[in-house]
Amino acid sequence: MGMLDHRRTWEYDVAATPDACIEAFGRAFSGGGGLIRASWAVNRTGKGAVATYKGRKGIGALGGVLSKTAAQEQDTAIGSTVTFQINGSTGGRTVCSMWLSGSGRSGIGGLMGATSDARFIRPYMQAVRSQLLALDASAHVTSH
Repeated sequence: MGMLDHRRTWEYDVAATPDACIEAFGRAFSGGGGLIRASWAVNRTGKGAVATYKGRKGIGALGGVLSKTAAQEQDTAIGSTVTFQINGSTGGRTVCSMWLSGSGRSGIGGLMGATSDARFIRPYMQAVRSQLLALDASAHVTSH
């Protein structure tokens, strides 16, 4: 994933059921994040799920305590959402999409399209790809 890839819509064509894909999304946002982790609330919707950013935890939270800038960055990002949607399913394959559907923005970075705390959101979006590839190693992934 590149610097602004969290601003793209990711589409996956996976040999798995819709429920398995939604569960993979939930697993990705329940773990991962490396040393600097975030807290997410994942809720199922009619056609997928939405993960809502609740802030950093672990070492990431400690960084916010030590730095006023990091704490402000986190505060403006709380409430950011990543949506995962099932677009269709046929013949044992599911097509689904994921995108940053809502984000906290602050200062000049927000004016330039940057998302507060993007460096903490991207690893979770990458984890979704990993979880879906674990279901189907030959899954087709595109972005726009």
